[in-house]
Parts: sequence; structure tokens; C-alpha cells
Amino acid sequence: MTTVAELQPDPNREVRIVSHRESRNGVYHDGIVRAVTCANADQNLYAVTLYRPTYSDESTCYVYGTDQVTEPTRRAAPADTERSYADRQRAFDRQNAGLPPEDN
Repeated sequence: MTTVAELQPDPNREVRIVSHRESRNGVYHDGIVRAVTCANADQNLYAVTLYRPTYSDESTCYVYGTDQVTEPTRRAAPADTERSYADRQRAFDRQNAGLPPEDN
């Protein structure tokens, strides 16, 4: 896991910055890093410009140099994680036929 201080602009890699500057639990900043500059060396504060392709916009967030940088996981999971399509279809057919649900 890298930190913001080690971060370099990379147009092919989307990152997630977990910032503890605004919240004790952490605030997520997702996007492609366009620029990283030291905003205030005394407070270890960095200005990171992120491009979010989903919204086609660019924003600057101010985070600590020690904040963690990870891979974004929000869009990585499949849409249906609980049951497969066949299981849902079988449950739907049982419900329409007036049968009780299957025991799992």
C-alpha cells in the first residue's frame, strides 16, 4: 500500500485515497491522478488533482501525505453477488406456482 507522498500521476490507473483529514473514519477520493503537489510542507498537506471518468470532471482534494492509497473497489464487485440467475428464476417460478420457498 502506498501513501499520498509517494503518489505519481498515472493516466492508466484509477486509485482510491482514504483521507483522515476530514473524518476519523476516513473519506474516499476516487479517480485518476492528474497532479500531486505539496500544498503545505509544515502540515504534510498535499493537493491531489483527480479526474473522475464516470462524471467527466476534475477536482482537487487536500489530503495528508501519510494517507493511504489503494485500488478502488466500489465498481469491482459483480452486480448480483447473492444468487445466480438460475436460482432467482427458480424462486420466481416457485412463487408464481404457489409453492413455498426452497430451504437452503
